[in-house]
Amino acid sequence: MTNPSIYTVGGTVQAGGGIYVPRHADNELLELCRQSIFTYILTSRQMGKSSLMVRTAERLADEDIQSVVIDLSQLGVKLTAEQWYLGLLSIIEEALMLDTDVLEWWQSRNHLGFTQRLTKFFQEVVLVEVTSPVVIFVDEIDTTLSLDFTDDFFAAIRYLYVARAQDSNLERLSFVLIGVATPGDLIRDPKRTPFNIGKRLDVTDFSFEEAMPLAEGLNVSGKSAKRLLGWVFYWTAGHPYLTQRLCSVISEQGKDSWSSTAVKHIVDSTFFGEMSQQDNNLQFVRDMLTKRAPNQDEVLTVFREIRLGRRSVVDEEQSIVKSHLKLSGVVRREDNILRLRNRIYKQVFDRKWINKNLPISLRDRREQLKPATPYIVSSLVVSLLAFAGTLYVNAPQMSSMELNINRKGFDYRNFDLNAKDPLLCRNECAKDPNCQAWTYVKPYTIQGHNPKCWLKRIIPVPTDNTCCVSGTKISETKISENNQEKLLKTLKGHSGRVYSVAFSPDGKTIASASSDRTVKLRKHQRKLLHKHKEQIV
Repeated sequence: MTNPSIYTVGGTVQAGGGIYVPRHADNELLELCRQSIFTYILTSRQMGKSSLMVRTAERLADEDIQSVVIDLSQLGVKLTAEQWYLGLLSIIEEALMLDTDVLEWWQSRNHLGFTQRLTKFFQEVVLVEVTSPVVIFVDEIDTTLSLDFTDDFFAAIRYLYVARAQDSNLERLSFVLIGVATPGDLIRDPKRTPFNIGKRLDVTDFSFEEAMPLAEGLNVSGKSAKRLLGWVFYWTAGHPYLTQRLCSVISEQGKDSWSSTAVKHIVDSTFFGEMSQQDNNLQFVRDMLTKRAPNQDEVLTVFREIRLGRRSVVDEEQSIVKSHLKLSGVVRREDNILRLRNRIYKQVFDRKWINKNLPISLRDRREQLKPATPYIVSSLVVSLLAFAGTLYVNAPQMSSMELNINRKGFDYRNFDLNAKDPLLCRNECAKDPNCQAWTYVKPYTIQGHNPKCWLKRIIPVPTDNTCCVSGTKISETKISENNQEKLLKTLKGHSGRVYSVAFSPDGKTIASASSDRTVKLRKHQRKLLHKHKEQIV
């Protein structure tokens, strides 16, 4: 039977009664706490940080190591500095069951500043009354970023670490800071020493093996459950929240048989379209990329580079923009390279969404071409194929061929009339070796034009070849150097490499597109008719 409580899509696993999925970070954090090493877990929301914290505190208790879990969001933000510090110490007093009256102790030291009173509280009260090691977990530290006095709080934590050199008793005290922030956010005053202590712990996505316990609630068994979880991973790539959310929705369907198409339908109805505006994780990522971005234009520009994947974007720890992108959760670091996190994010935050949130001057124009001028539209419907794509062409003076245009230059091969390519639609070839076959090529079109199979050419078949016989393939032979030379000469005139070409239906006009961001039309493959300056696909 389906157990809806197995999945957690909000709050900690422990609070929701869901199943806990151990990861490599579990044992790593436990060991750091055992050694009283100051640690910080600063990463995106809904990665399971809080659940990891509670789990580790439970394991520490089994080893007689005292711990305090502080959720700073419970303190509030509309407080004076004194109220905030007193609230913090009250939580510690209650968790450790201290004998000292915190309020009385605090007021008796009114002659000292708040920060000094905080450090003395740990030295004179906590470490005196508690003889075992003490770990202070401080969660939701990003709630302090709106306060103007918490620089002192993190400076005090840094002091307690540095003071170990003079007070060995402080070696029993350690802190684990958790939240959506960078170390540079903790002490923001540039005139003060930054928060530069402790060890960073990365909380990663689930691996497929780690997530296998989640298959228990999918209402299918055996290999079917494993296969279904694999389809979930296809979309989520193991993101803790997205994986649990998708598993939860699937389990609620009550079906005992699934296909990849059915899972896709669930993904569509759960995360895409209007639903993307309602999902709190997607809303968080959206806000991080826009409202909360240190520089929205720079963040989206770098994100666009990562999403398009045209070149590798190297991670830089000192980069504010790249650190912010990692905190948003939309990208992750793999072998020092930043990569898009999963297919759900890829579809929600697509090129259209990026352009919508960038000023016109920074938008990626290559994804959409402007309509051709009225003169050209009336005389010729010109379509350009995808950048570095494959185009099937036939010029009147050339034999039928396949023209692969890529960054390395031109590669000419004989055209395979029997190839089952989605871009090529043709009627059946007669068995007569002298036959002629109609071919229709469906290229990408200039914006505003009807995307039809507009290019149709009669391709003459050499009489010495049996290509028209069903299932028979033309052998790959290079065309003559003379013909190759003619075509190269035809396409001259661009200042950059030619990546896309297309012929008009009558075969008298050729359009060529180049990396110099121009489109040129030539009549009879010689005369330049029109030069259209444009960003090209």
